[in-house]
Amino acid sequence: MTTALDMALIERALTGFTIPPRPEILQHIQQQLATNEPSISRIAALINLDVGIAGFTLKVVNSAFFGLRQKITSIEHACKYLGLSRVVALVRSILLRFTLAEGRRDPFSQRLWSSALHTATITMALAKHFNLDQAAQDDCYSLGLFHNAGIALISEQAPQYASLMQLGLQAGRGYSEIEEQHFQTCHEVLGFLIAQSWGLTPELCNVIAYHHSPALILQSDNGYEQQLFALLKLAEFFSGESRLLYQINVDPEWQTYGGAILDVLELDSLSLPDFAELLHRQDIQTVYSLN
Repeated sequence: MTTALDMALIERALTGFTIPPRPEILQHIQQQLATNEPSISRIAALINLDVGIAGFTLKVVNSAFFGLRQKITSIEHACKYLGLSRVVALVRSILLRFTLAEGRRDPFSQRLWSSALHTATITMALAKHFNLDQAAQDDCYSLGLFHNAGIALISEQAPQYASLMQLGLQAGRGYSEIEEQHFQTCHEVLGFLIAQSWGLTPELCNVIAYHHSPALILQSDNGYEQQLFALLKLAEFFSGESRLLYQINVDPEWQTYGGAILDVLELDSLSLPDFAELLHRQDIQTVYSLN
């Protein structure tokens, strides 16, 4: 397990920021899930209380990525067909986007959520390829969508966020180092607090807290955390996350730790084009399809 975050670091990171509370609808859903026999009809009814959330959930479920042979026409149908845990994971991720992106139409915010969805899709696709169970695949999807949630909080207060990050990364500096200098916080800690508040598992919270601290998390004695981290970083590489968000062609973090990350998954760099081709066959774009 990774080292627990220092409370002083958390308090400093929170200065001037408010962690969005877990939406009431999500609290009610999780209360239902905690019962001995969760009711699909009750959970579906709760999701349907918000027409926007229900509609967006069905849109994602019926997207090409899931590759379902039949169209899902209702939330209850989705819960029965895909399973409660997968649908709730989708709803939680959609609620996050709606909550943090509300009222924001600036180009960087649009790129941030587009990138999160792309990375989440690739992370889950990779988990499926590695034959991880459905719960792990759902964790990977949640991780991809939540890992950069803290950026939304910082960039809301700092419109120059992307340009300052671009300059720092081009100079070879670390993500958290740049953020600490300019904003006196870092999106890893803010993202950890959001994930914790919204009920993500301890493993997911830990990976989010250290996803830009490879030297630490690669030494974790928790094999599942290492696996989640490695899948996330590989997905970031394939999605070209640093290129999309900051217009830099090479992520300095991947340059330094890419080999160690691939070792966790027992891969080598020569296999990456083949993995990219597998993603392309699922209509998922990668940096290889952009070259």
